[in-house]
Amino acid sequence: MQYKHRQEEHMNFKNVLRTVLVAGSVMCATLAHSEEPVLLDPSLLQPASDKMIAEGKFKRDKPWTIGFSWPGVGNTWIVQTIQEIKYAASQDPNIKELVFVEANWQPNKQVSDIEDLLTRKIDALLVLPINPDLVKAQIAVARSRNIPVIVYTPAGTTMDADLTFYGGGEFFGKAGGEFLKKKLGGKGTIWAFRGVPGSADDFTRYNGLVKALEGTDIKIGSEVYGEWNYAKSKQLCENLVATGQPVDGIWFSGAEMTRACIEVFNEIGKPLVPMTGEGNNGFLRIWKETGVDSMGAVFTPGIGPAMVRAATALLEGKSLHQSYASDPKPITAENFDKFYRPDLSDAYWMPSTLPENVLMETFKR
Repeated sequence: MQYKHRQEEHMNFKNVLRTVLVAGSVMCATLAHSEEPVLLDPSLLQPASDKMIAEGKFKRDKPWTIGFSWPGVGNTWIVQTIQEIKYAASQDPNIKELVFVEANWQPNKQVSDIEDLLTRKIDALLVLPINPDLVKAQIAVARSRNIPVIVYTPAGTTMDADLTFYGGGEFFGKAGGEFLKKKLGGKGTIWAFRGVPGSADDFTRYNGLVKALEGTDIKIGSEVYGEWNYAKSKQLCENLVATGQPVDGIWFSGAEMTRACIEVFNEIGKPLVPMTGEGNNGFLRIWKETGVDSMGAVFTPGIGPAMVRAATALLEGKSLHQSYASDPKPITAENFDKFYRPDLSDAYWMPSTLPENVLMETFKR
């Protein structure tokens, strides 16, 4: 009887142990299955919607062909972002091909590019639209075929897609506006150097500035379109300085324009006023050399690789948020050394997703 009792206790213990192990395995599998993929460092990208894309909605057999429609080339941020996109795709063995096309800033060509991509049997479509309205029909066709469509658009705009990344735009403009509001104590006169008239990035960045200044006594005394161009902005800044218009601070929609105005002030011996910039190594170098009171709005090239990772996550059948926002804390005098890379060229934009060896090969001074 005593032996039988011990045998029953032993069997009960084995059953309990088996139950615990099975439950633990199920729990671990559930956690692993439900854990959301990391698309980009959380300090650079956060979910912008509670709505989720259903698990398994876009699951497809590997390997995959990813189509990417890009608006055009023309500056070092774009060059680096494209490099980061292609590097991310090359590191994923499940991506058979990244079909990358750029439209040379021609809206009608982007329409044709997307239509061509849809004939290539792509598994996912990624788009940075020049004119969102013009590509609505093509995006609708892709979605009707259950091809996941992932888009980037400036903060302050909207698009009809399966997953949307927001960045730059109002986030960028507001960061500079908040800096000037603090530096000027909520009063004074500023100049505003805008981008290309009519572009989404121009009006959304400017809207961000206006929102930051609401409720203050800061006035925009002069507003010009430097078009993110150094030469044009230098001429505009020279003209403004020559008129003797009052200025307590200057907001810029891009750091090439900031650089131009700093040089104008220095050339004529005019004391520098607080000026906004962005996360470009060349601008940070000038910031350090001149001692201008400044900040850098962060518009990371990492948004491009994050779009690629979002596509592969959906094709694996994973659930993601329907939208994400990149609104990082700006570069300031306090955290400057964390970002500035004196060993890298002026063309480097930060933060980057490229590994250190690739950064050194590409941007070493």
